[in-house]
Amino acid sequence: MASKSLFIKIENGNTLTFDGTPRTFKEPTGLPIDKALLEHYDWRLVSAVRNTFNDKGQVISRESIGHFYHPEFPVSLKFRGYDDSQYAFFSSSCNGIGGPYILMKDYTLLVGSGPQTLMGCGVTGNRIEGELAKLISNSQSTLSLSLQPSQSISPTADDQTDMPRYNLLQTMETGETLVWQNEVKKIP
Repeated sequence: MASKSLFIKIENGNTLTFDGTPRTFKEPTGLPIDKALLEHYDWRLVSAVRNTFNDKGQVISRESIGHFYHPEFPVSLKFRGYDDSQYAFFSSSCNGIGGPYILMKDYTLLVGSGPQTLMGCGVTGNRIEGELAKLISNSQSTLSLSLQPSQSISPTADDQTDMPRYNLLQTMETGETLVWQNEVKKIP
C-alpha cells in the first residue's frame, strides 16, 4: 500500500498537508466487536485490577482497584452513537465521565475527554469518580469480547431475557484491566 496525502483548506485560505503511511493492525482476539454491539447494551463493571509487568511484558502481580468495589456506587459504561459521533459515558451512580470514542479495527478503543458532571458524591463517591476519570479521560485500551455460559432463569423471574451474556475485557494502556458485563440497555 502506498502512502497517502490529505490536503485541508482552512478558513484563512491556508492549506494543511498531512502525509500518512498505511498502518498494519494486529489480529484482534475474542469475538467480533463493533460499535453496534457496544451500543446495543449497557455495561456493568464486575472486576478492576492494576497489573504490574516484568521487563518481558509478563504480568507479575495483580492488585484489585479497591475504589471500584462499593455496591452503593456501581460503575457502569454506556456507548451511544449519534449522527456524526460516538460517545462513551462512564458513571458510578453519581457523576458521569466520558468523551467521544473511536473503535479501531484491532479493537483498540480510544476515548477522548468531554464534559464531566461535578455533584458532591461524598468521600467514597468522589474517590471512585477521581479514579475513573484518571483511567478513562484521553485513554487508549484494547478490548476483547467473550461469550459467557447461559444462566438459568426461573420461569417466574420478572427480568427474563434471551440475550447472550458477554464479558468485555478492557486492557488499559496504563496496565489496568477492567471486566464489563452486558446488561439490557436502559432508555434513555
